[in-house]
Amino acid sequence: MKEGVSDTSIVIPETINGMPVTAIGTKAFRSTSIVDIKIGENIREIENEAFYSCEKLSSVTWNHKCDVIPDFCFFECSNLTQFDFSGIKKIGQYAFRDSGLQEVCLPKNIECISEGAFNGCSELHSVTWNCTCDVIPADCFVFCSNLTNFDFSGVKKIENHAFSRSGLQVACLPQNIECISEWTFGGCSELRSVTWNCTCDVIPAYCFYMCPNLTNFDFTGIKKIEQDAFWKSGLISVTLSKGTAVYQNCFAFCESLTKVEWLSARNIEGNIFAGCKNIKEIYISDKVKNIEANAFVSSPNAEITFV
Repeated sequence: MKEGVSDTSIVIPETINGMPVTAIGTKAFRSTSIVDIKIGENIREIENEAFYSCEKLSSVTWNHKCDVIPDFCFFECSNLTQFDFSGIKKIGQYAFRDSGLQEVCLPKNIECISEGAFNGCSELHSVTWNCTCDVIPADCFVFCSNLTNFDFSGVKKIENHAFSRSGLQVACLPQNIECISEWTFGGCSELRSVTWNCTCDVIPAYCFYMCPNLTNFDFTGIKKIEQDAFWKSGLISVTLSKGTAVYQNCFAFCESLTKVEWLSARNIEGNIFAGCKNIKEIYISDKVKNIEANAFVSSPNAEITFV
């Protein structure tokens, strides 16, 4: 199909030779030079990768009878800056990956958003999440470097890598959030403030991995911190309550960390604070039964006090 496409403006007709046009096939316009497209009212199905890598595409008139944006539909459509989601029920996998979207308004009619839907949308700076889908899927906003804020009030679950390496500066996680998955905010270099009010009491593995501007975190109510959760983050102090369990490398290479309060009765293992060379004060519960010999070997200047 793409070899025969020479026009930059395409109108998909309702009929051809009296026969209704009802579908656009897989890769139908992939890598073509079309600028805008209007889809006929009879179209009820658009297949995967239909407009994949149409780098000049900046205008789409979508037929509302077709309520599914298929997988990879607008992948690499770098000039597509806006899209009207009214009438859409489902957004397929990586549907807008690496596109030029700047604002995304997801209304109530959207029931399902699939993995990586807006992955790599580096110009995206505003998202309104009003859809009935209460799960932010895996890889959804990865590398969205201009997305600095997000309203989580309608969200119950955040899946793996959802905001990894995005531009988030503030994350306010309210009570409606029940589950947060691994790598959710990993590599968010601009993240400086997190309010953890969600009902999820586990900080998953790599959740704040390499977040150098995250200097403070309130661990009150947290029952478990999984491996590498704060690896190479910017934390300057850590206070762990009596019931908090921590796993390997969870605070490793936090070079700004100067104070640790270990109020838990759990044993202290060697790699939890590996590479934390600037710890000056360590307060440890006198109920701790075992501290490994190399637990604070990276912090030779630390003064340890039992409380």
